[in-house]
Amino acid sequence: MLGAIKRTLSQALAFRTLVEGWNFSSAAVMVRTQLDTAMRINGIKYMTDPEHDIAEIFFGRTTYRKLKSTDGEKMMDAYLKNKLTDEHPWTRPFYDELSDFVHLSFRHFWPVLAGTDDATRTAQFVILGQDPRKNEANYYDITDGFFKVTQLTSILLVSFLMVRHGVPPLEYQKMWGVAGKGGEDEQETPST
Repeated sequence: MLGAIKRTLSQALAFRTLVEGWNFSSAAVMVRTQLDTAMRINGIKYMTDPEHDIAEIFFGRTTYRKLKSTDGEKMMDAYLKNKLTDEHPWTRPFYDELSDFVHLSFRHFWPVLAGTDDATRTAQFVILGQDPRKNEANYYDITDGFFKVTQLTSILLVSFLMVRHGVPPLEYQKMWGVAGKGGEDEQETPST
């Protein structure tokens, strides 16, 4: 969990730097990697043995994609995306749109197009590390998306930690599949 928290904070710093530097394409990649973090935190509840599986990942003996879920599926990105989408439907179209920035696509062409002239049927291109300063609304949209994904990631992290340490509200118990395990009289001592 500490790695996920560190990754979230590092991505937030990188995102801010990229937006301030007018680098939309790379900022969009940061949003996608933040969404990947949310997918993996959400995926913990589908692991067959979370304690063991997390330890195996931590010690570098396996990766998420090699793990099998409780329903026998490999925990690949598509599986993790579907599971997150089951609870947060807005993530699927957002993930798909952001994937265009992770993989070379038509979206990488538009920032280099500086202008066109219909009369001469010509186009002007500018190839720099920064985007031409056009419409700031795109940056507002991607920043809103980053905040939304970071909020989701944070909620998933906090809810996991609350469950892990035995103090979850009832809705988190149900979310993480521990509802009805133990009772008020049977509260376990949190492990460290």
